[in-house]
Amino acid sequence: MADATVVKLDKPGAGLPFYEWAVANYILVPLRLNTTSIKKALFEVENESNQINAVVSPLSVTQLNEQRLIPRLIGLEDSSRFWSVAMALEHIVIVNSRALNLVKALSKGISPPGKSSTADVKPGQVDASTIVSKFLSNSREYVDVASALNLDTHPNVTYEHPWFGKMNARQWVLFAAPHMAIHRKQIVEIIHRL
Repeated sequence: MADATVVKLDKPGAGLPFYEWAVANYILVPLRLNTTSIKKALFEVENESNQINAVVSPLSVTQLNEQRLIPRLIGLEDSSRFWSVAMALEHIVIVNSRALNLVKALSKGISPPGKSSTADVKPGQVDASTIVSKFLSNSREYVDVASALNLDTHPNVTYEHPWFGKMNARQWVLFAAPHMAIHRKQIVEIIHRL
């Protein structure tokens, strides 16, 4: 196991390598925006939640808490390579909770001040004994609330994503499942090293 004092990682919020960001920003993001419905996006959130639950539910609290150094995955900041499964789940909960509040505001025509930051959504101390149920509850709430909103009422009201620029309510919802998929891959890599 790698020791946190020896592991040298980029600072939170350092972002992705330029080529990776460019491919995402100029190819993958427009493709997703033009080919994915809200219904499909929310189905994908449910599917990701179920897949994540399937791989984490057999783990003990001790295993959920153990940090492991993994290779950097596509879409994963370097600063996130030395996490535990519990930390990855907590990160998803933080991001989905904030995104849901943001989507609710945007769908009402309100754009909160400021912009999002990847450094602001890194996990801190996590209660591994409750994190799986917290994650599942958060995922259900995300799907239930987002599916009840009219996401197209204010298409010109946006909030800035740290990597992809200004996005409206619909666009924020379209990116929940891909974000979860990146962290599912991260979780699998951590589990392989337990």
